[in-house]
Amino acid sequence: MFACLYLPPSPMRRAVPAIGPARDRTSLAEIARKVSPRVDVRRENLVVLDAEGLERLVGDARAVGERLRREAADRGFAPVHVAIAGTRTAAMLLAAARAGVTVVAPGGEAGALAPQPLRTLGELAVSAQPLAPRSLAPGLQPCAGTAHPERAAEAARRRASPEFRAPSPGCLSTLSRWGLRTLGELAALPSAELSERLGQDGVRWQRLARGEDTEPLVPAREDEPFESSLDLEWPIADLEPLSFVLGRLLDPLCARLESRDRGAAALHLRLRLVTRALHLRSLQLPAPMRDPKVLRTLLLLDLEAHPAPAGIDAVAIVIDPTPGRIVQESLLTRALPAPELVSTLVARLQALMGEGRCGSPATVDSYRPGAFAMTPFAVEQKQESRSRHAEAGMQEPSLEPLAPNPESRIPSAALRRFRIPIPARVLIDGHRPTSVRTDRQGLSGGQVRGWAGPWRTSGGWWKSGDSRRAGWNRDEWDVALSDGGLYRIFEDRDTGRWFVEAVED
Repeated sequence: MFACLYLPPSPMRRAVPAIGPARDRTSLAEIARKVSPRVDVRRENLVVLDAEGLERLVGDARAVGERLRREAADRGFAPVHVAIAGTRTAAMLLAAARAGVTVVAPGGEAGALAPQPLRTLGELAVSAQPLAPRSLAPGLQPCAGTAHPERAAEAARRRASPEFRAPSPGCLSTLSRWGLRTLGELAALPSAELSERLGQDGVRWQRLARGEDTEPLVPAREDEPFESSLDLEWPIADLEPLSFVLGRLLDPLCARLESRDRGAAALHLRLRLVTRALHLRSLQLPAPMRDPKVLRTLLLLDLEAHPAPAGIDAVAIVIDPTPGRIVQESLLTRALPAPELVSTLVARLQALMGEGRCGSPATVDSYRPGAFAMTPFAVEQKQESRSRHAEAGMQEPSLEPLAPNPESRIPSAALRRFRIPIPARVLIDGHRPTSVRTDRQGLSGGQVRGWAGPWRTSGGWWKSGDSRRAGWNRDEWDVALSDGGLYRIFEDRDTGRWFVEAVED
């Protein structure tokens, strides 16, 4: 047994404060969830719920319909249509066609739908209307890349479901030219001949006219906002008292995330200052988290780097939820550190070193020696299954030691680069260096015993900005000194200065 709540569209309905645009869908869903936990939100004014087994809690079908109507009236939804039938399709069609409360016993759906006009099928046109996103707290904007995958998957399922594609106006006019006026006349047509003329869509519309379901009811997930706020009695300006406020707000939020197997994908912090201005901060988390201590630490470290310009008299936190993280550790590889620990460590290093000075190095498309870019650091849990090894043509990892590789005995050279080149004093005889001296302890230098070079490299001169970072122009040498070391040195041709760039092993 299924029940349907339908709110007829009205051009004046938007002017009624009790049913504004933000409450059309959520209020109908709340009314349905007060009666049954299995609720399917079809669109803003159409909600279907599973009413099976409610006799001992609410009463018979008539009592269930009356309770839904009263709840809707108390919320300001008037007039609302309520229909109860043995199939979801029949309940939706009857709710769209009849006012008040309609109850049809199981098995009588086709007879109840037979006298209804054919245009009632147009009321099922609920596809291609994505559900409205949940509004954030005032002053907060959603971050890029934090879309809810569950809501996107549900919208995609609705667009792909054939039950949501109602007859087009052209098809309805075709059925009208055939002389069909009611759902019963469409249901009585031969299915085979109808398929020959209108295809499978005609058969589907006929099943709808008979009140048959084409797919099972899939309960919609409750779009519960994970947000909390607190107005302070006295303004605070230090991080220590603010940490207690953040802990008070995060503890219940993380408990709700834990109970619903969710994690925080992003944190939005809204601080209302005594100057009536807002101080907004948003944190993108590398992995779903729900540890209140870790989240509080990340917020405090971010506020330490970006403090509020005035005292705080109100705090609000909004969490973008995402499905919980499931990690299966491997027996053949070393366990990686938890993302919570890595995120806290990286946040502390960023607060100490400054913004953009801590992360993972990444190569860039440049010929400049030592060029790299800084990217956010995150631990990726890499899990390789047997099927992935088989698809890639790889062998399964073995615990037995590997046989020594004969080619591993071939000597190889390594360039140990100094991240900050060491200034050097170089004597030149003609065009080649003859002596290299530095003030670096352990790298005093000496006479040049052998050399190779120079290799001239230059580039980036067309870029604007800091010339030390935008371009380079230098001659490189590999020299063997009297101290027994092999070094790579270079001359900056723009300034005439010499540097020791690396040690070669």
